[in-house]
Amino acid sequence: MTSAVANSGSFDVAVIGAGPAGSAIARRLALRGARVALVERTRFEAPRMGESLAPAALPLLTALGLREEFFALKPMRSFGTRSCWGEETPAVHSHLMSPWGCGWHVDRASFDRMLAEGARNAGAKAFFGMSLAAFTSTRRGWQLVLHETGAEKKLSVSTSLLIDATGRTARCSTQLGAQRVLLDRLVAAFVRFDKADTDREGYVLVETAPEGWWYSAPLPGSSMIAMLMTDSDLCRNLKAASIDSWRALIRTTVLTQSRLTQAHECAAPMVCSAVSHRLQRSERCRPWLAVGDAALAVDPISGSGVVRALRTAEAGAVTISAMLERGSRAEIADYEKERDVECSRYLDERARYYGLESRWIEQPFWARRHGMRAALGRPHPQPALVESLAAVN
Repeated sequence: MTSAVANSGSFDVAVIGAGPAGSAIARRLALRGARVALVERTRFEAPRMGESLAPAALPLLTALGLREEFFALKPMRSFGTRSCWGEETPAVHSHLMSPWGCGWHVDRASFDRMLAEGARNAGAKAFFGMSLAAFTSTRRGWQLVLHETGAEKKLSVSTSLLIDATGRTARCSTQLGAQRVLLDRLVAAFVRFDKADTDREGYVLVETAPEGWWYSAPLPGSSMIAMLMTDSDLCRNLKAASIDSWRALIRTTVLTQSRLTQAHECAAPMVCSAVSHRLQRSERCRPWLAVGDAALAVDPISGSGVVRALRTAEAGAVTISAMLERGSRAEIADYEKERDVECSRYLDERARYYGLESRWIEQPFWARRHGMRAALGRPHPQPALVESLAAVN
């Protein structure tokens, strides 16, 4: 290293990544008295995906003590989902049947920043704008080197326990030898619109197509996002990252293009990964844990991304607290078994949902999903079930 590394303290837990799972577990542990470092490579300046929250998010935010902070963001109410899935006539699912009344549309970057500030206000030390440059195992845990984004500044941090909350990439876990078992090739080609009629179009819309399915939802500030969910190879073949091709594809839809007639595109399409994966670690004794999408990333059709992240953070906090109190690592195996069960349930849910759409079963995107359902019917224990379904893709 050419620049000096300043010592920045010792912690019980270092959380890498300040998405919903990372910030939630950092806040929970800090409130329990743990010395927590929360490391986030950004300062939440760029847009983030995942703008629709299911109704079940509110009680989880309330349990975190962040209900007022959430409503200070002025989230838009979402009263349900309209879905053309398996038939041409849209089905309506109303959130009014939920015990919590409605879902929410949020600016995701502001939402994530709110959670991260909640962790800092609970006592976690925040290292925003810092990336994890390197980490090594020590007798007492881990030694981290943090690098300030766009600068030469480096800090050294020691911690007893390490939490990977880096999302679908699972950057820390893979460096520790864990394997991401990919369960599909899903990507999202999305465009943001402004001047949308969000008062009249204040709901989530899902519409299937031969090449995948379309998702659109309002955003605060008369904006809307629309995206094509398809597989990465199909996305390339369709040239969905080209604005002309993307426009041609959306013109083949009925309801999706209709709700965007008066809206204006803000930029060309962007493509991001939306793959499902389950993290498999060969050992379950070293002092680290993966939470949120790093542990198990799910298909957005489940509508459970943020809720699942907050619940995983709760389970992870219980595990980490027990490890700190008892000086034990046996709890890791129990945590991983819970994630395996969660993965099995998710795979069943995903296969059954995709099985409802049979109009384009001969098309590659849908043929692959129906293949998943066939694989799911085979009597495989975990993790063989995960690997079997991955082979289908």
